Amino acid sequence: MNPKHQMLQSSAVVAFFSLLGALTGILVETCIAAKLGLSLRSDSFYVAYTIPYIITNLLSATGQFSLVPFFASLESSPDEQETWRGLSYVGNILFLGLGAIALVGAAAAPWIIHGIAPGFTRAQFAEATNLSRWLFLIIVPAGVGEALRSFLLSRHYFAISTATGLMRNVVTIAVILTGFHRFGAQSIFLGYMAGYLLQVAALGLQIMKSFRPRYSLTLMASGKSFRNLRGSGTAQLGGAVGWQGVVIVERIIASFLPAGTLTALNYGFRIIGTLAELLGGSVGTASLPSLSRAVARQEHQEERQIIRDTLGISLALLAPMMVFCLLLSQDIIRLVFQRGNFTPEATLAMAKVLYYYSWSLVPFAFMRILNFYMFARHESGLFLRLSIFEYSLNVGFDLILVGLLHLGAEGIPLGLLTSLVVTSALAVRRDLCDLRRSLDAILGRFSFKVLAGTAVTALAVWLVRQNVAAPASARGDFAYLCLVCGAGSVVFLAGLAVTRAFARPLWTLFGRGAEQAEDSGPVVM
Repeated sequence: MNPKHQMLQSSAVVAFFSLLGALTGILVETCIAAKLGLSLRSDSFYVAYTIPYIITNLLSATGQFSLVPFFASLESSPDEQETWRGLSYVGNILFLGLGAIALVGAAAAPWIIHGIAPGFTRAQFAEATNLSRWLFLIIVPAGVGEALRSFLLSRHYFAISTATGLMRNVVTIAVILTGFHRFGAQSIFLGYMAGYLLQVAALGLQIMKSFRPRYSLTLMASGKSFRNLRGSGTAQLGGAVGWQGVVIVERIIASFLPAGTLTALNYGFRIIGTLAELLGGSVGTASLPSLSRAVARQEHQEERQIIRDTLGISLALLAPMMVFCLLLSQDIIRLVFQRGNFTPEATLAMAKVLYYYSWSLVPFAFMRILNFYMFARHESGLFLRLSIFEYSLNVGFDLILVGLLHLGAEGIPLGLLTSLVVTSALAVRRDLCDLRRSLDAILGRFSFKVLAGTAVTALAVWLVRQNVAAPASARGDFAYLCLVCGAGSVVFLAGLAVTRAFARPLWTLFGRGAEQAEDSGPVVM
């Protein structure tokens, strides 16, 4: 099959299961919000979850950026035993290393909570400390699961690798709903732990079914692939420390703002991060193995075409979604969160935060894809330097916008937007990873057509909103959002069709027609 068609098909598989995973991930937050609302208790939980959540996010990024290229390079080795030695090495290191981090984190929980939220009351401090000790334990199965998931991704097992996120979230929701009345906030930890353990079991069974794995107690390894892995891991650790600094500074700031602000900021960033990962990261995930192999074979033309197609397809997916989030933020929050202890007043506050975060959707996804590209090229040092620059800008703008200009909760998402735009501009200006060769006239014309379609979509959504009354309750929001977003999506797709943004109709890029299609150029044009 043509590599571009294969990338699109793989992207569709990843996007489908990522969509289900993202929706259920939001439902996890909905369950927590229904039980805790925007309150002192919800702030306590999210402060307690700060470091474990950062670590689990790091593990996910490490798997895609470091482990997938690592396992893909081992696949080309003539000695099959090298593959299983590599998988054993990664699993052992993660289990022992994360186990040690979990123990240290649990012991240091009082100091961690005090450092993250100095504005907490004594009751909040005690609750957050107790929760944090338990939440640190989930990083161990999360790490082992990410190693297994990355191995399957490197072998193009996209469905099971992304479907396990759905399984994990469903189990988490079930435990919270059935256990909260008895265990309180502890049920959230129990749900996360049960979900990650199920994920490990499902991925392990798939590997045992599809291959003949041979486990070994390997803690030492050598060779080019292992050296590249260690280098990328170091960069990831440095990037994680930088991002942890951003999160901690923002939560320190939010702890002095009105109650519930910290939770609202957490939800807002979680929604935007999920959308960027779903619509941009899914394309990057599908393209990473092919991109890594093109880099390894030094096929520069193919490498540039893959990254160009990845950026173009991601932009086409993200642009209309940004319009929906900007124009329908209150309706989205009311549908997703407004129930139980999450009041209409909380919806208004949360919608305002989501609106400002929504401006960051496209640049956030661009930086995400650029990170994929840097790790495919094994440029971990460049990733680390760029990450430190971006995170430093983020913290600086947060302090200026909130501390000096007193913008309140809006200053945090605006700080993120500004830092992303400046960093993206610097990456293009400095031609990082030979980026300008991919950002050519073909991608420029395609981007113009997408942005023109986005402008028409925004107009269509505005007109529908002017002529269709918004529902008075959360129950009517689903039908209302389906109507408005559906109309906007039809207009957007019609715009792409009229301007012939894609080289051929999208439906011909999948299935048997894709296998028979002639390789006549890029997907986007």
